[in-house]
Amino acid sequence: MPYNYWGETPNKRKNFKISTKKIEWNRAGGREDGDYKITSKCRECGLRLRWGVRTYEFDHKNNKEWDISQKNCYLVCRNCHGKATVIKKKKIKNALGYPIGHKTIKRKVGYKKPKKTKIKKTRKRKLKTIWDELGW
Repeated sequence: MPYNYWGETPNKRKNFKISTKKIEWNRAGGREDGDYKITSKCRECGLRLRWGVRTYEFDHKNNKEWDISQKNCYLVCRNCHGKATVIKKKKIKNALGYPIGHKTIKRKVGYKKPKKTKIKKTRKRKLKTIWDELGW
C-alpha cells in the first residue's frame, strides 16, 4: 500500500453513486423513490434545496467515508454540513522539532437534535401595591 509524505496511508474517501443521491433526494423531500422532483429539503433545518444549484451536500452520516450505502447517505445544506464537521490543523514537525507542514483533521460533531427541556410553570405572584397596603 502506498504511503504519503508523512508515512501515512492515503484517504480512501468514496463518493456516493448518482442513484443513491437521487433516492436520498426524494426521501428527504418526503416522496417515494420513483416520484422525482427538482426541489427537496435539508434533513436538519428544512431549507428548500434545488437540484443542480449546489447549495447542498450529501454527507456520510456515520463518518465512515468508505461506506457508500444508502443508510449512510444524508442530504444537508452547506451551512448544516459546516456546523456538523469541525476542521482543525495540526503542525507536523521533523526530527529536529522544526515545522515542515500541516495535517488537516476533520472530526464529525454529529447531527443530534437538541433535547427538549421541560419548562416549569410558576405561579404569578400578586404584586402588592401601595393601594393594597393602605387598604383602598
